[in-house]
Amino acid sequence: MIVRPTAEGVEVLAPAKLNLFLEILGRRPDGYHEIESLMVAVDLYDRLTFVDDPSGRIALRCDDPTLSTGPDNLVVQAAERLKAASGCPRGATIALYKAIPAQAGLAGGSSDAAATLEALDRLWDLRTPPGRMDALAGEIGSDVVFFRYAPAAVCRGRGERVEAVTLSRALHFVLICPPVGLSTAEVYRHLRPPERPRPIGPVLAALVDGRPAPLGGSLFNRLQPVAEALRPALAPVRDALASLGPALAGHLMSGSGSAYFGLGRDRDAADAAARHLRALGLGRVRVVTCGP
Repeated sequence: MIVRPTAEGVEVLAPAKLNLFLEILGRRPDGYHEIESLMVAVDLYDRLTFVDDPSGRIALRCDDPTLSTGPDNLVVQAAERLKAASGCPRGATIALYKAIPAQAGLAGGSSDAAATLEALDRLWDLRTPPGRMDALAGEIGSDVVFFRYAPAAVCRGRGERVEAVTLSRALHFVLICPPVGLSTAEVYRHLRPPERPRPIGPVLAALVDGRPAPLGGSLFNRLQPVAEALRPALAPVRDALASLGPALAGHLMSGSGSAYFGLGRDRDAADAAARHLRALGLGRVRVVTCGP
């Protein structure tokens, strides 16, 4: 994320994430699934602004009228949890400008929550210890901790156990967001964990190496077949990426969907793929980058 001071308070650019690898290791006693995932943050950003409110009130407004701005919004939950944990009497007026699509597997809500923790810690001058911030992030949602370690990390447990990974070069993706969404809970309800989980080692080694071809050949998402069975309308998106052949090093659905991405062999290849996909009218298409 990108955090910067403003004349009124703090502004944060909260990035989307892509899952380059996602395996489900089993179901936990608490009802969640044990995962192992390799995630990267890309330069598709929600923008949030934060202004101090001495009254103690937390107020959120959003430019997307379909999103709740009440207690169920992760931004509000993050603000209230940090306020309670720190004992801070102050509040904030928060504005959220959405660019990351909802129900797309890009973790926009989790990224916004991580941005809120970071922004309010600075705005209120709390200086919360990193371990405590990680714990608060993990209480809010499974993907929230990742954004404190972006641009790349391996995530385990529910997603809250995070180990940062060093990138050796920038990676360029063509991202397509179809007009159909998917609920993460719905996808997980229909999932059957594998008897023999796929190891994360090959994709992790390929990412560290930095060459697109080995990385593209190692992309994997256990949730993709489940999501595609629930939403057959997604098949043309997958097939359109596959039809590009060697122009892309590989392609995959991100998270529980419905967004797909293709890994370009370089920026020019990603741009060319984007032009082709836009002509098909399958959804919103853009080129995004993850850099060291």
